[in-house]
Amino acid sequence: MNGMFLSIDFEDFAHDLKRDLRLWETGPLRIDRLWEGFEAIETFLEAQGGARVTFFCTGVIADQAPDLIAHIASRGHEIACHAHYHDTLDRMEAAEVDRALGRARTALEAAANREVTGFRAPKFRIDKTGPDQYRAVERRFAYDSSLNAGSVAQVAAFRAAMGLSTLRLLPIYRGQAVPGLPPLNLGGSYLKLFPARVADRLVAGAQAAGFTPHVYLHPYEFLSSGAFELTRAELAPLGPRKQLFWLTRQAQWHRVGNAGLPAKLGRLASTLGLGGRLCDNLDAADPLAA
Repeated sequence: MNGMFLSIDFEDFAHDLKRDLRLWETGPLRIDRLWEGFEAIETFLEAQGGARVTFFCTGVIADQAPDLIAHIASRGHEIACHAHYHDTLDRMEAAEVDRALGRARTALEAAANREVTGFRAPKFRIDKTGPDQYRAVERRFAYDSSLNAGSVAQVAAFRAAMGLSTLRLLPIYRGQAVPGLPPLNLGGSYLKLFPARVADRLVAGAQAAGFTPHVYLHPYEFLSSGAFELTRAELAPLGPRKQLFWLTRQAQWHRVGNAGLPAKLGRLASTLGLGGRLCDNLDAADPLAA
């Protein structure tokens, strides 16, 4: 099996962390930094021959920066949905999830002037214990990429348990790659923090399991300037201990390993080849289609 998919969870980390920490409900995005992140991603893709990929975008970006969403779409990339706010959906009622998905899809389609057919839950957090939230996803989208799985059998069992009939499942592979650690996802911080051989093991595991390798990343991982970090002043309402914790935690996401990410990702892409937009390659990205 050849090729790999790259998808981007396109979100404003600073806005979303402030919301997670209850420092605000919402506020202005760091729009200049989002543009900077997209340009870094586009520079990487141009070096891979101008590959086009899928961007899972939050709806709040479409509300506050519709020109950015329009620009990403105009460059030939797929605009998919990453909910409206970057909230953990499994803490919400199904009706609230349905409303949030409808709001986000409407905003994204208006900004992109394209149909939005794909969805990924923020942090992959959607209720997987019952079908109600997945039914809301199935009503609005053609495919979902919110599942982490290690085998085709696991994907098939989950699809049956959720009672899905039309929704395609495009999972991110999760496998054992570092002795003594829990299974890791193929992408995100794991890709930049661990040595290249760990990514190689995850890719090999995905292929052996019958998955086309699918790497997910974020715009802040393509930058090493800390452009999306919250400052001491922004974290001050949390108190000194939590302030220090989040200052330290952010460094892991925004600085450690970021400078080397393009080379590490580029090696994978040059070896495997990039498979393009998910919406154009549903059979290749869906392990149940084989």
